[in-house]
Amino acid sequence: MTRESVTIMDVAREAGVSKSAAARVLARNGSASATTHERVMKAAAFLGYRPNQLARSMKSGATNTIGIVVPDVIIPFFSAILRGVADNARAAGFEVLVSNTDNDPDIEERSLELFAEKRVDGIAIAPVFQQDPRAILRLADEGMPVVLLDRRMTGLEHLPLVSVDHVDAAEKAVAALADLGHERIALLAESAPALARLQELAESSSSHPHLSLLRPSAQRIIGYLRAIKRHGIELDEDLIIHSGYTTTSAQEAVERFLASGIEATALHATNAVLTSGAYRGIRSRGLSVPEDMSFIGFDDQEWTTMVQPEVTVVEQPSQQLGATAATVLTNLVRGAAADPLEHLLEAELLMRDSTASRVRPSIRLA
Repeated sequence: MTRESVTIMDVAREAGVSKSAAARVLARNGSASATTHERVMKAAAFLGYRPNQLARSMKSGATNTIGIVVPDVIIPFFSAILRGVADNARAAGFEVLVSNTDNDPDIEERSLELFAEKRVDGIAIAPVFQQDPRAILRLADEGMPVVLLDRRMTGLEHLPLVSVDHVDAAEKAVAALADLGHERIALLAESAPALARLQELAESSSSHPHLSLLRPSAQRIIGYLRAIKRHGIELDEDLIIHSGYTTTSAQEAVERFLASGIEATALHATNAVLTSGAYRGIRSRGLSVPEDMSFIGFDDQEWTTMVQPEVTVVEQPSQQLGATAATVLTNLVRGAAADPLEHLLEAELLMRDSTASRVRPSIRLA
């Protein structure tokens, strides 16, 4: 390989870093860790790379763009986050590039690398849950400002998080049902870790460091456990219904539960998708809301105020979440520290007519 034929990709491969990281180091533009800088410069010297080749082909200075990576832009929760990010970022002088991952870790990795190659100044991401979030870690280690949206996982504890307080959100809903006199309160949630582990965390401090490493669905189960304990209600594991993350799965799970004969006077569904399925499941069994069963959903979806009775919901401050994430990220880009490391926003309980005091016996369906 001649000196003239050595490319930026060759240097990146030799150094074991991304192309974008090598580009930032060799162009002396943007941030990179000391370790990354040393590896790139050693690789460039070993291969005989001429830094001025890159310098002639790249713009100097920041791009005034940030990237945002979400699982599904169609979901209203993430659409509202995008709006909050875009409005706040533009006010701060940044434009926004968006990527949709479909909850696929390979798509996420390609999206992150593409954003890095486009030399965005920072990235906000609602990460795909996986054992090894190497793509996020690599960019962060190379000096890219990264802010997590809605969730984090093991390995990303050092990155700033902007999220709704998932534990408190579910606790509010279940406490409201308990205050209405309900003691047999069912919860519809996605699959979660062993209930014994969640009970341990429910009994620990509200600021337990492991809470933010759990999926939002697991955190909401903890909120349920805390609410019933606070109201002196004994836990019945049969009242926790697990469902896949589809409307159909949620409907079928609720229908099976209602057909099982397990007593219940109220139900809380812990996300927007499950809320739609749960409501259909209740109505498909011929039950009236709230006469036969009180119901609280999640997220103020358009349909929740179009049905009769209107549905009580836990409303997440989605647009505010996006705006907060943009503020944290642009501050990081400008050199500020991530302090605090965790921003938890409070959800609001919107009480409507799908909830009522318990005045009828518990439901027993066969």
